[in-house]
Amino acid sequence: MKKIFSVFALTALLLAAVSCDKIDNPHKPYTPTGGNKTVLIKDFTGARCVNCPDAAETVHELQHRLGEDRVFIMSVHAGFLAQPLGQFPDFLTEEGTLWYGDNNSNPLFSVDHVALTEGNTLNVDQVDMPVSEALAEPQLFDINITNTYDEASRRLSVENLFNAKGDGDGEYYATVCLVEDSLVGWQTVSGGVNKEYVFRNVFRGTLNGADGELVANGAVFVDDSFAKTCSMELDSTYNADQCYIMTYIYDHQDGKILQTAVKKVK
Repeated sequence: MKKIFSVFALTALLLAAVSCDKIDNPHKPYTPTGGNKTVLIKDFTGARCVNCPDAAETVHELQHRLGEDRVFIMSVHAGFLAQPLGQFPDFLTEEGTLWYGDNNSNPLFSVDHVALTEGNTLNVDQVDMPVSEALAEPQLFDINITNTYDEASRRLSVENLFNAKGDGDGEYYATVCLVEDSLVGWQTVSGGVNKEYVFRNVFRGTLNGADGELVANGAVFVDDSFAKTCSMELDSTYNADQCYIMTYIYDHQDGKILQTAVKKVK
């Protein structure tokens, strides 16, 4: 028998303003996942990291090659080289710092929270194989995101519906992230500073905490459904037209992300 569980959580998120310009969408936007296993790459980066732009370009090329509707990238600014200095932007978040952990260098990556090196992170030349392997895994959940955004109040309500595509047994959590694309600001590059660098898919924070919230605990069967709803007030400095909700569900026991979905705020 199909089961439906509904949990409603209201989380206020206050995010710091940044002194960056914004540009109209120059990149192909994310599209719905379409019922396939997807993969999330977290790119731990920093505006003062000279090697980060080339590494970001490498993983975006990987995304284009394997499919923009199946490989998602979230740029998480964390660590010493992400600390704001002078005109360098402040994209730091509490959650990003927690995910980054005890690492002390950038760029670093995680693939569905599974990695080959200590600290749950990968170097850029180690990303390709884990992504391909993750894409070949069976899909346990499908995620459908419904965003409701009020222009006047800048209030955003997000409903996530998780549909089981297979049988499983675990402690499943979901994290709901806000991402803003196409921000322009200072970035250290080889030979100096690019003052008009375009920052892609910048992680702005979560709507329900770094660890997210419990979705299901115990046995899950095909066609079981679970709903999670949360909301926030979008910071006045953010361009709602360039913002996305990125939701992922993971097994709390080992931290492995099982599915990710992305939907534009408006």
